[in-house]
Amino acid sequence: MGGREVPKRNPRRRSGRDALVRRVRALGEPCWICGLPIDATLPAGHPLAFELDELVPVSKGGSPIDFENCKGAHRSCNQWRQARSVASVIAIRDEVRKRFGPWPSTFAFLEGARAVLRGARGRIGKAPVRHPKRSSGAL
Repeated sequence: MGGREVPKRNPRRRSGRDALVRRVRALGEPCWICGLPIDATLPAGHPLAFELDELVPVSKGGSPIDFENCKGAHRSCNQWRQARSVASVIAIRDEVRKRFGPWPSTFAFLEGARAVLRGARGRIGKAPVRHPKRSSGAL
């Protein structure tokens, strides 16, 4: 008899996850990735909407329902992060600040972070300084 495989359940669908999302959102903290405020009134799916992000991703053994493992992030920041480690995100954020100064928006941060990753190729700090919005690279 052919055994039927039971599909894996999404660990984020455990009971208590919705309460955790409400708890973290109620703190009103800024996005842990870019450091800018999160507008809690934006609908889910909006690039600047609140999302709960696991510091240690579920794919790497992190708990999706542990308060200590979860922080608020913009949807776009959370998508950019993927499964990068916290240390990697902090290093990239510091490099963006060093190269381009403070960012006025989440999208400006993400553009700078992508520029750092494109230019650095794993060697953060060794790529030439370039401005992400100017083709000449002038600051």
